Amino acid sequence: MRFLYAVRHVERRPVTDTQRGRPGRWPREELIKVAGQLRSILERETQGRVSLNSFIGQYLPVIDFPSDVIDALVSGQINLQEAAQLARLTPERLGCSPRAAREQRAELLRSHLAVQGSQTRLRSRVKELLCESKQPEVSEGLATVLVKVDELLEVDPSDARHMFWEEMKRLFFTMREIEPEDLDDETLEDFLKAVDQISNVLQRIEKKRRARSGKVKESGRNNL
Repeated sequence: MRFLYAVRHVERRPVTDTQRGRPGRWPREELIKVAGQLRSILERETQGRVSLNSFIGQYLPVIDFPSDVIDALVSGQINLQEAAQLARLTPERLGCSPRAAREQRAELLRSHLAVQGSQTRLRSRVKELLCESKQPEVSEGLATVLVKVDELLEVDPSDARHMFWEEMKRLFFTMREIEPEDLDDETLEDFLKAVDQISNVLQRIEKKRRARSGKVKESGRNNL
């Protein structure tokens, strides 16, 4: 599984990125070769319905799903996205025994099927059971962002830098509304390409920030 995750990663990163950080566990050429072979198999077996990224990112994790969740998925009671939500209810996350976790999954599955619930409702119930419904850290972080935007506009309404935080805010609110079924393979591919570009920009920003921080520390030592 780690090897296949590396296959997905190498296709999402340009050659220049391979020089950053620790060296890869497997040669890049080997990963690219396997990616091509796997893509051919998926094209043959699924008639192009499942891409390499979808297979590794969505189907491969099924291996680690609890057996009762896999049974419900194989029988057609739930779809892949619903199974992924139920599979999150593990003993570790719930803080209970494996038997108790299995019973909670079974009860949630029964109620979900009885009312023919939506994926959104199932996701909400899972979040409630895992106490993820409230995320004050995110809200506090967003409030800080809004303060920065307001301060920039008060100082200079023409300062275009506020657009950075405005776009980040827009991404945050958009992510809250997007559902798994909204993400087809083409959309996911386009998003991952865009993320690579954004990641490069953020790395440059972080590099500048570290350099600026280093200069401040050096100046402080000199003053002492």
